[in-house]
Amino acid sequence: MAFSKDHQLVAYGSMDSYIRVWSIDGKALKSRMIGDNDKTNNRKLIGHSGPVYGLSFSDAVSGLKYNPFDEKRPPLETDSKLLLSSSSDGTVRLWSLDVWSCLCVYKSHTGPVFRVLWSPQGHYFMTAGWDKTVRIFTQDHASAQRLLVGHNTSISAIAWHTNGTYVFSASDETDKTIRMWSVIKGDCVRVFTGHTDYISALECAPNGRILASADIGGNIIIWDIAKGTRIKRCRGHAKGGISSLSFSAESTVLVSGGLDGTLRLWDINLPKDASKTTALLGGVAGSTSASAQQHGDAAAGTSGDSVRGGSSQDRSITVGGQPPSPATATGSGSTAANASNSGTGKKKGKEVTITPDQISAFATKKSPILRAEFTRMNLVVASGCFEP
Repeated sequence: MAFSKDHQLVAYGSMDSYIRVWSIDGKALKSRMIGDNDKTNNRKLIGHSGPVYGLSFSDAVSGLKYNPFDEKRPPLETDSKLLLSSSSDGTVRLWSLDVWSCLCVYKSHTGPVFRVLWSPQGHYFMTAGWDKTVRIFTQDHASAQRLLVGHNTSISAIAWHTNGTYVFSASDETDKTIRMWSVIKGDCVRVFTGHTDYISALECAPNGRILASADIGGNIIIWDIAKGTRIKRCRGHAKGGISSLSFSAESTVLVSGGLDGTLRLWDINLPKDASKTTALLGGVAGSTSASAQQHGDAAAGTSGDSVRGGSSQDRSITVGGQPPSPATATGSGSTAANASNSGTGKKKGKEVTITPDQISAFATKKSPILRAEFTRMNLVVASGCFEP
């Protein structure tokens, strides 16, 4: 799943090889195709011949030729115009969101293409796949401009540095390393090691100084990019995988969405040693968690599956005067424990370690969260697949 940058559209790729794009507010999607009078809130894009694994919306404005604040000029169009998709058929497709058709097919990888991602500045995009390579494309060339080789197994996650001149890639199964590459030279400049499970998500902070990575064991590791060292590890998700990570605009809060059905917020600046942060946990984090509970309950029941605020057990961890280090959530009252046992038939009460830097947790009933990200206004938007 993927959201457009203005969060007006959401797209999902299916195992049946098609892509469906929805308008989030339910309004009819625009079309500039002559004779297209279809006033629906979703469109189906057909072209791939295998399951669609990766999606990425382009950013809004590029190459502007006039002052956007001039009142005599037409207003800026801030909606996404292009969508990239990657598939197990070995191709990457570029789709127009104006005429709802495929503009170009990029054939370069041997085997499935698992990830595709636009660069922060547009025009360039990155792909990664089963053939253990990361490739950098420009929008107007059918062949790759850079070939990044170094991983031992297929690539499971990718991310751009905010300055657009470096990229990050993570390898799965046996490799379990994260590599930082120079786009200009095509060389590997950093190798981050520390994960012991399949790495499922990567995200670079807007300030360009820190990198977050997550694995299927429920671990999130925060890295110092300049030093190439690990800052800390965050825990709270149950096993099953963390599907996406996203930083707030100030790079101080991280949101993670997990296949355990929970959405969690993390304080990046909180140190590893919980004994130094008792006052902070009792004040700021506690109030945040409590307000999250109220907002979550207010939002409950708006759709087939609602997101609810952290449980009383969660709040006792974040609000309590002397939290254990690391805190553990036990029993059926814990959101994390519930999430880890929902639908599995196992007995409740399995301990899930929660580190003190968790700000709050929101749980769905049964929906694994496939995509969670901060908007530019620092709201969190999340999407998943409802499993009745």
